[in-house]
Amino acid sequence: MRFQQYGQTYQLQIASAEDLGSILTMDESLWMATSAPVPAFRCDSKLLALLDADGNGRIHSDELKAAIRWLLDRLSDTSKVAEGADVLPLSFIRADAPDGQALIDSARYILDKQGPEPGESISLGQVRSFLGTIQSRPLNGDGIIVPEAGDSPEMEEFLRDAVGAMEGTQDASGRKGLSGQQLNDFLAAVPAHLEWRQRGQLLDGETESGVMPFGIETAQLCAVCRQHADEVDLFFELCRLAGFDARTQARLAGLEAHLQHLDPVSSEQVNVYLQNMPIATAQPSGVLPLAAEMINPLYRGWLRDLTQRVLPRVLDRTTDCLTEAEWRNVKAAFAPYEAYIAQKQGQAVEKLPTEKLQRYADPSYAERARRMVECDKRVAGILQQAQQVERLLLFHCHLVRFANNFVSFPQLYAEDQTALFEMGTLVMDGRWFSFAVNVENLAGHSAVAKQSNLLVMYVEVAGTAAEKFTIALPVTSGTKGNLAVGKRGVFFDVSGREYDARIVQIIDNPVSVREALGMPFVRLWRLVEGKIETWSGAAEKDFITAADKAVVVPGSGAVSKPPAPPKPGASPLPGNAFIGIGVVTAALGSAFAFVTKTFAGMSPGHILWGFLGAASAVMLPVALIAVLKLRRQDVSSLLEGAGWAINARMRLNRGQRRHFTRVSPFPEGAEGTPRRVLLRWLLVALVALLLLSVVLHVFINA
Repeated sequence: MRFQQYGQTYQLQIASAEDLGSILTMDESLWMATSAPVPAFRCDSKLLALLDADGNGRIHSDELKAAIRWLLDRLSDTSKVAEGADVLPLSFIRADAPDGQALIDSARYILDKQGPEPGESISLGQVRSFLGTIQSRPLNGDGIIVPEAGDSPEMEEFLRDAVGAMEGTQDASGRKGLSGQQLNDFLAAVPAHLEWRQRGQLLDGETESGVMPFGIETAQLCAVCRQHADEVDLFFELCRLAGFDARTQARLAGLEAHLQHLDPVSSEQVNVYLQNMPIATAQPSGVLPLAAEMINPLYRGWLRDLTQRVLPRVLDRTTDCLTEAEWRNVKAAFAPYEAYIAQKQGQAVEKLPTEKLQRYADPSYAERARRMVECDKRVAGILQQAQQVERLLLFHCHLVRFANNFVSFPQLYAEDQTALFEMGTLVMDGRWFSFAVNVENLAGHSAVAKQSNLLVMYVEVAGTAAEKFTIALPVTSGTKGNLAVGKRGVFFDVSGREYDARIVQIIDNPVSVREALGMPFVRLWRLVEGKIETWSGAAEKDFITAADKAVVVPGSGAVSKPPAPPKPGASPLPGNAFIGIGVVTAALGSAFAFVTKTFAGMSPGHILWGFLGAASAVMLPVALIAVLKLRRQDVSSLLEGAGWAINARMRLNRGQRRHFTRVSPFPEGAEGTPRRVLLRWLLVALVALLLLSVVLHVFINA
């Protein structure tokens, strides 16, 4: 194992298959990360799905170890692993591995399907082209048989009818087909429903049968009889109740509880009332009158059909009333047919005509359909092995780079590379900010990122109306500058696509020692500035008020009133204010005279050392605190806020700070650029010190 220092962390160098193998034995406390959310990585989605073996949305150290172990166990030659090559010679696959020969056979099968000269190496593109071709075929190994898989028009029609009857299942290509169980259910339903239909059919020359007592009209007549049979049964029950207890007859005739709520001018309430009334008024005689005027209006149409179509066929006569015994005979006449209907089998295929069902009952249809199922199973085996070849190529191509974004983070600090978890680069306030991480939960992320001691910007990035996300970026060099909530910039993702960007939140901290040293003076100046503005505003207001009272417009009739005496604690008049300013000026002059006299009795060396001592007393504690706080700045908090489990403190050195936040230089050879700004300021500072020393010398010797 070989480690390298990045910033203040020591990370394993992973550049070969041997380095991958060393990860398996390295203590996990030395890993940069031990788990991370799957959406944090910008890489092949199938690779991430394979690494997230348990499908919980996170990649853990044991899952990465399992992937490394699986790859190394199946390669006899690992020389191209470090290159990240997506082409693998078949000779590099170990035939003596548990599934090594199956991988080789599957790779050769894929190569044979690519063209007449398959070659001895296979690429990830070839595997994915083969998988895409298979998944678009009718038999694609997903266990679903679609009608297009039929080997003839008759077989396609059979499968189409079967899909319609069984409602079907969507296959990998998006088409509807039959699963194996659905096919078996359809094949079982066809003969069962045919046998049931056969029992209900009339033989040649027959007009009726035990199941069809009224011939082909049996079904229609039974439907008429059963439509309101429950209401007729209830009528006869009410008649028996009225015959048993005469006191109930009045209640049964009017159903007073419903009558009390009836609004006769409301058609809806009238309809509800009739629905709650029996088919006819119950009588102790127990006879149902068939005259229309004695029947509930809701049932008159039905009763007319019953009287004209059913009763003459069952009772062999016409009648103007119906007894309970006659009603039982009517129902009994349809009992065999109702029992036949209740025994219906194969309901799934009942919409298909009998001639089709008879054709589909031919065993050849079932035999051909089951051959397609077996063929699809063979394709499924080929597909499964092809997916294992894809897995081998994905790990061979990407595992070293992924480990360098999980076990170690060298690509994060490299100027010519981008880590898999970086989102892109932000241009704002004349600077480039290159360390951007995705933020799913802004509140949760900021709660963790506050521990970083960094100035962190949360930026909303928007492309199209539906494309919007939030990123977090640290400011690691320079000063805060003009960065503030609402400031806009432009964001470039790793592919170079441009987005609009806007700051939505900032965690405020000093960016550099220079900014930290100036912070107390900035705050002091803001305090003084605020006080001056407050005093100036109050004095201006008092002056305007006094002037307004003193000025009288001629001819207005207004009388000037003497000014009211000032209230205790109130602001003084403008005249007094000028007197106060004079007093303050005199006091400052006396103080200046005292300081001058004191300096006159000191040597230039003592004066210089006095200045240096006073400056040191103020600046050294501030500088010490600033340096300590800046040394504790830790970008790992930005990853932890996004759901990572980070082991090390990712503190930055000077070069890394300028890498993550940088100002681009002007083009080489450009004219009018500030190339000597630093030298100019140094000269200005030197001249200022020289002038200060001359003034002090003249002043002291005066």
